[in-house]
Amino acid sequence: MSKIVFIGNSIINGFPYDRNQEFVSLYRQASGNEVINKGINGDTIRGVAGRFAQDVLAYKPDQVAILTGTNEFIYKEALPEQCMKEIAYLAELARKQHIEPVLLTPLPVDPVMAKSRWMVCDDVDYELVQEQITELKKRMILYGKENYVQVIDTNYAFSEYVEKVGVQTAYYDGIHPTREGHRFLAEIIGRFL
Repeated sequence: MSKIVFIGNSIINGFPYDRNQEFVSLYRQASGNEVINKGINGDTIRGVAGRFAQDVLAYKPDQVAILTGTNEFIYKEALPEQCMKEIAYLAELARKQHIEPVLLTPLPVDPVMAKSRWMVCDDVDYELVQEQITELKKRMILYGKENYVQVIDTNYAFSEYVEKVGVQTAYYDGIHPTREGHRFLAEIIGRFL
């Protein structure tokens, strides 16, 4: 049995559902591993870095799964290269403490649904957010290959899932998965962890 901390934003936290309905809890139930959820709604890589010692290192897990990248681009807090630098820093920090880092690529957004259901304001360009997510994903995959860090391409898997079941089934609001979407993510995580 492994101890795994999942840290990141509202996708980890399970917004807008109860904690036991998000993919982290579903993965915990299916795997039997000791799984700790440290997702916070609205969090960015800056916030994750600020709480990494208390929310990850203090638990001395076998692995840490990091999922971030969407809020940085929605709130214009960081560009993909800055975001990747911080993620790489946290991955190295974990390794120094003998914790295996696992990077989860940020989920794609559906720009049309996000604009009408998530933040209905003119200053968020969800097409640009989607481009930045794609750029961060590429950087994460390259970093993983070059540094022997496991990267689970949840972005690609969820994109395929959306194509198969449709936007309405996959997304609650164009950014966050539905309950069905969380069940799908739990299956994907179970295949790789």
